[in-house]
Amino acid sequence: MKPIFVRGVSSQFRLTLAIILSVALLMTNHRLDPIRQSLSSVLSPLQYLANVPGVMLDWSAEAFATRNMLELQNKQLLRQQLLMSERLQRFEHVRQENERLRALLGSPVHMDSRKMVAEVMEVASDPFRQFVVLNHGSQTGIYVGQPVVDGQGVVGQVVEVSEFTSRVLMVSDATHGIPVRVTRNDVRAIANGMGDIDQIELRHVAKSTDIIVGDLLVTSGLGSRFPEGYPVARVISVSRDDGQSYAVINAQPLAALDRIRYVLLIWPDETKPFTLPADVQELIKKAAEAAANESVSQAPPSETTTTPITSEINQ
Repeated sequence: MKPIFVRGVSSQFRLTLAIILSVALLMTNHRLDPIRQSLSSVLSPLQYLANVPGVMLDWSAEAFATRNMLELQNKQLLRQQLLMSERLQRFEHVRQENERLRALLGSPVHMDSRKMVAEVMEVASDPFRQFVVLNHGSQTGIYVGQPVVDGQGVVGQVVEVSEFTSRVLMVSDATHGIPVRVTRNDVRAIANGMGDIDQIELRHVAKSTDIIVGDLLVTSGLGSRFPEGYPVARVISVSRDDGQSYAVINAQPLAALDRIRYVLLIWPDETKPFTLPADVQELIKKAAEAAANESVSQAPPSETTTTPITSEINQ
């Protein structure tokens, strides 16, 4: 019995080996491509059947929330956060202003400006230049010199524009300067970049200038490049050395320059056209009505009616 069992196992092994070799020959012989395709067609239902559990899991996951939908919602929330942060910045500035005084002085009223959310596509790899590339260009109205902010403060300004992208030079770059003022006492200065992403400096400030650690620096509006009132930086150190002609003042930018992903492009308020005062307009209107009445009645102009108008216009 034992030899028979060995011979049986050996014959089965040889049969299995023959089948494997036959299949291998079939797979390596290009002339048997039709046979392989037929086998693939026969086995394809089994492949679909094996994928059924994965398909069911994917379908159930998509029924609740897809990744694309979550990413879209995340982007929308980030845009809303940027818009709300920008409004809060403007509100903080407007709260400090006296509207009655601005009206008496004839100062222009700050209106809401046009804004656009942009995404950072690239960060500068040059250690001597600090800029980012945005996914909007001249096709959407971006222009050189346009101010750029994020949810905390000023990021920089546009320096290069192509059709679909634009390059923004950040406030921390060594070649960038921005006019600022201290919100506590309205002291004005120029904030220059130092090449350090976490630090800027106020140059040529007299040692007697009232600037202390913790002062908030906002855009002053001088130069008509940046709108007035946007936060720029906060003073972190003030040094008044007797051996130096000016004070050494360093500040930290409020914008998250090292991790920005979305920014706001701002179109500053356009200059409003000149309009005559209301009393002058009323005076001209009365003069026109008087002239029309005189032409209808064909009566000579009366001295009592024309003299006051002439005198008021001359005044």
